[in-house]
Amino acid sequence: MESSGNILFIVNKTKPSAESIAEKLSKLAAANGFSCEIRGDFPVPDSAFKGKDICCVIGGDGTILSCVSSIAKYDLPVFGINLGKLGFLATYTEKISDEEFLSLVRGERRTLERALLEAVYGGVRYTALNDLVLKDIRLDGISKFAIFADGEFIATYTGDGLIFSTPTGSTAYNLSAGGPIIHPKGRVFAMTPICPHTLSNRSLVYDYGAQIVVECVSGESALISDGKKVATLTHGSRVEISMLSNTLKFVRLRGHSHFAILRSKLGWAEDPRKK
Repeated sequence: MESSGNILFIVNKTKPSAESIAEKLSKLAAANGFSCEIRGDFPVPDSAFKGKDICCVIGGDGTILSCVSSIAKYDLPVFGINLGKLGFLATYTEKISDEEFLSLVRGERRTLERALLEAVYGGVRYTALNDLVLKDIRLDGISKFAIFADGEFIATYTGDGLIFSTPTGSTAYNLSAGGPIIHPKGRVFAMTPICPHTLSNRSLVYDYGAQIVVECVSGESALISDGKKVATLTHGSRVEISMLSNTLKFVRLRGHSHFAILRSKLGWAEDPRKK
């Protein structure tokens, strides 16, 4: 089969075998008619994604998360080769076969669209694939946030912070804080309080069109996007949170199962009587 297209390899150089895997796969791709670029700088400049047809990330989930804004901006399909620990997003291993790799880049695959969240603060937009977190800037500080949905006051939450999670991120920090697992095709997002002082404060699930405003009632608080602090909120300041209309497109081989990954990675839904 003749192939053509531009492949961008994003390589996490802190992983010992990442560069050698990229070199091997790029040679395979070039032999099959693809043009390839390997980038190992961090952060990868936005311009590197322009004009590419697919992105292969070699590292782990964190490496994918570091590129979310650019991948989404240029609407690139993406897949990851996991050299990290869990590998929820980067679902392939360094043992990926030549046939499997070529199937992914040639288009013989499934495309899974994953929802994105956006926070707007101080005129700057931040995009998250997993979650947006707000908490007091001090490690031992108490957070207090007033929440408004579509202009209506919901409640004031006091505790260690708030997590706004996509369906993809629902199995991450959100799950650890007692939030719900959301099917990846769900067009909803969750708000989960972290150790709330009022025990009746539980997770809320919002429709994809909901426009959320979070007002910082306490002192300085951090806005964290996919695990990275991106801004500091001051008393009285507001951040707007909503679900984007565009999505991040992951490519998977046919036969991929989201729930098989949950069972494998989390030991989820196992019968304890069989242990």
